[in-house]
Amino acid sequence: MNTLPSEWVVDEAVFSALRRDCEKLIDTRKRLPDFVFQRPFDKYFAIEHAHIYRKEFGAFLFKLSNIFKDVTVNFMLLDPAPTDLFYRDSFFGLASFQPERLIERYVPVMSIESIASPAVLGNVGTFWGSSLSWGIFCDRISWEMDVIAVSRSIDVPAITDFRCLDASTLSGYIKSQYCVKDPSNLIASDFTQRFLANYAV
Repeated sequence: MNTLPSEWVVDEAVFSALRRDCEKLIDTRKRLPDFVFQRPFDKYFAIEHAHIYRKEFGAFLFKLSNIFKDVTVNFMLLDPAPTDLFYRDSFFGLASFQPERLIERYVPVMSIESIASPAVLGNVGTFWGSSLSWGIFCDRISWEMDVIAVSRSIDVPAITDFRCLDASTLSGYIKSQYCVKDPSNLIASDFTQRFLANYAV
């Protein structure tokens, strides 16, 4: 059995404090295309969900943490609930990274091989920095799409190695996700319209 990476939180007091911080940024009951943040941000960027499992995403989080002077960068599961893992596997579905170790530790911590439970990859989760100046809502269920929110006019595409989706690209991406189940594109069009009403990407 693999040893649990130290970034996964096992202490209830630490978990509770970090969850409270998360809930200052994210309305954990909401899902896309609704507005999932607790307050407006200056800019929003949509990306494909698959990017979060790659080393490049860890490098992106490191760059964000430098810009906003974060002491920690955190990830919390929303679906399944972060406490579900604790009752089954004795750790919470919440990881906390030291920014300077993100590039090295991101994939080992977030990969399925690093832990006993596949539930850690989850369906819905969120990243945020201790500065509370940015957040990322990750929603595998809602059309395999994530939203990056930043509190200053940060040129996110300039610091990523992956594509951010503009309004026209987003529409095509959403339609392509469920073209078999939604041949008329009515569901995809409704989702895109509601999403763009909440996030000016």
